[in-house]
Amino acid sequence: MKAFNKATLIGFSSILIWASLVAVVKLITESLSPVSAIALIYSFSAMTILVLNGLPRFKQMSKAYLWGCGALFVAYEILFLVSIALSHNHDQVLIIAMINYLWPPLTIIFSILAKQLNYRWPVIVGFIVSVLGLLLVVNPDILNLRQFLHILQQNPIAYFFAFLGALLWPCYSVLTKKYAQGQNAVPLFFVVTAVSLWGIHFMMDEAFIFPQLNMWLLIAVTGALVGIAYSNWNQSLQFGNIKLLILATYFMPVLSSFMSMLILEATPSLSFWIGTCLVTFGAMICWKSTAEI
Repeated sequence: MKAFNKATLIGFSSILIWASLVAVVKLITESLSPVSAIALIYSFSAMTILVLNGLPRFKQMSKAYLWGCGALFVAYEILFLVSIALSHNHDQVLIIAMINYLWPPLTIIFSILAKQLNYRWPVIVGFIVSVLGLLLVVNPDILNLRQFLHILQQNPIAYFFAFLGALLWPCYSVLTKKYAQGQNAVPLFFVVTAVSLWGIHFMMDEAFIFPQLNMWLLIAVTGALVGIAYSNWNQSLQFGNIKLLILATYFMPVLSSFMSMLILEATPSLSFWIGTCLVTFGAMICWKSTAEI
């Protein structure tokens, strides 16, 4: 498989879009009621994918992919987006984003367990370095367990949702590669995600704030880009160089943090950047210690 085939390159474009997603979603949810804002974004995402790809042919798809991977996709999107909406301030957004970025090293581990990658023992070191980097981001005083628990207690639901999402996405990635068999049900997954978000909005009896024109434009553009990114990622998982794509995802913490700093006007500490770099360094170790089967 060529390292830089078309599927791999479009996977890179998805990563660039995701890197700015956290900050933009936070801006939109701050101006509107949170769940309805997310539902609006994903309604545009669903429409974009349907226009570009149409409805998939369900009869040709394995049930494991359609139902299993579909459930994982929908659950991840809702958990991650709601965790962003539940953040109390921009500093918490950065922490939630970093918790979510556990999914790249976890994808390596899950791919190894699924026998999709061969590995050497340094991959364990790389994973540990990445986790230590994440812990440093959450709590600069990394050895102070009491302080770590205090930080988590400030918003336990949001942090738990982000962590649970970080577990679900690697499952989706690994199972998609195994069961999709060249099929793409992402349009259906997005429709179900959008409908589910609207259902949550109405069940919560959340007030609906009608967006102004500039906010409608931001929602439409964001939704369209998100839809394109996920559609591209699904194809890149099946036909691209998964090892190279996984490596690229490790640079998302640095890029996403930089974009969030600019968009949200947040000011990450030095320990935050050191932790972010450790995540990337651990990724490099993992990447060098694995090979596609």
